[in-house]
Amino acid sequence: MEMTLRLIVKRLSGLGERKAIQLICGVLSKGNEAIGIGDDCAAFEFGEEYLLVSTDIITAETHIHKKMTPWQIGWFVVAINLSDIAAKGGKPLGLVLALGLPRSISDIFLKELMEGADLCATTHGASIVGGDTKENPNVTICGTVFGTVKKNEFMGRKGAKPGDVVAVTGTLGKAGVGHYALQHGIENREITRGLFEPSPRLKEGMVLAGLKVINSCMDISDGLSSSLYQLQELNNVGFEIEKERIPLAQDLVKLASQENLDAYEYGLHFGGDYELLLTVPPSKFEEVQRSVEKTGTSLTVIGHVTKNREIHVVDGGSKKILPNGGYEHFRGSSFC
Repeated sequence: MEMTLRLIVKRLSGLGERKAIQLICGVLSKGNEAIGIGDDCAAFEFGEEYLLVSTDIITAETHIHKKMTPWQIGWFVVAINLSDIAAKGGKPLGLVLALGLPRSISDIFLKELMEGADLCATTHGASIVGGDTKENPNVTICGTVFGTVKKNEFMGRKGAKPGDVVAVTGTLGKAGVGHYALQHGIENREITRGLFEPSPRLKEGMVLAGLKVINSCMDISDGLSSSLYQLQELNNVGFEIEKERIPLAQDLVKLASQENLDAYEYGLHFGGDYELLLTVPPSKFEEVQRSVEKTGTSLTVIGHVTKNREIHVVDGGSKKILPNGGYEHFRGSSFC
């Protein structure tokens, strides 16, 4: 009897970004990295420090809104790369940018793009030290950032423990309210600034790292719910989040009341805020909070780590499973 083997092919739209990364990890050989794929940055032995390396890419289709100025595009690509260094408590050294640009792009566009990128880098203690420029049908920019952190100050994604408090820097929903405003023709540069001009939490990250009490940390790029699910998988723990303690951006709260929106849906599931999500022993939290607030940024407890590998959101007297509603490349987002 002749047997035919049938190869089952899965498209990336069915896998999603995180399953695609797992596939890649299964193919790649381990090198001499101390920390590899699965964290915000790779880390290499560098004397008493780690050398941190991360890369992030933006394209016209996935990140660059038609309302973004060239200056904002430049700022954005640098900011999101620096955010990975911030999440590890690192100090940035510099960045390289690879630019894929259509031949129709003007010299003014290119100059303004690089001015935005340069200001973001220098504002945060870094510089752009090189890269590459090639012709491409659509604007595509890839940044690679380098930084350092003392080995005993590195804040990895692994390490969350049951009983830890869960906290976030700043406020959530800044990018979400900007996206809503653009989708509904609300012209307000202040509202869209949170979406187009994120601020990487480098000062805050270095302060947190210096305290040496943070059990786990990552930046919130794809949404709070998505980030919690990523930490859950890495740490084999669960979370209980108190909905009303989530710090929402004031622009979001204001617009939500005017437009009859559920502001917490944006705070929980919309990405792009680039705040830090961390877990810390409860006995250390007050010290951590005081230290972070000296930088001018708030730090808010939103829940705690549990032994049960489920993620719950508490809303008043009810508790339910928190859906994983954040953004994932190849699958998109319910907000788009």
